[in-house]
Amino acid sequence: MFKRSLFLGIMAGIFSGIAASIYSEVYYWANAYMLDFSRVSSALQMFSISIFVSILATIGFWLCCKYLKSKGEITFNLLFVAGSFVSIVYPFAAILPLDLEFPEMFPGFAVPMHFFPALFWMTLKPIFIKS
Repeated sequence: MFKRSLFLGIMAGIFSGIAASIYSEVYYWANAYMLDFSRVSSALQMFSISIFVSILATIGFWLCCKYLKSKGEITFNLLFVAGSFVSIVYPFAAILPLDLEFPEMFPGFAVPMHFFPALFWMTLKPIFIKS
């Protein structure tokens, strides 16, 4: 089960990294100000963080299912979503460069991407791990 979970984590990380990159481009072109936050949050950072979080989630899922048995999956889901909500504190507390235009728009850019790993992990889970 751990191999399938690990593959799930890698795939969810890749898909959430792709989604974050697409979202970044859409945010740039759809916004009237054409805000560019690539100096603060690059595509490579988005990919690496997405893969890291998804693999970390895989380890958490495996541990929850191993030790909590029947309550493991729901416990993991609650912890993963709660962790995603807690992580949105970072964009609001981030210290941005002084020459960055419209720094108040950064949370609107970054917050949705904090939910991409959980979204893709939970979406792809039924494909890789059968209950």
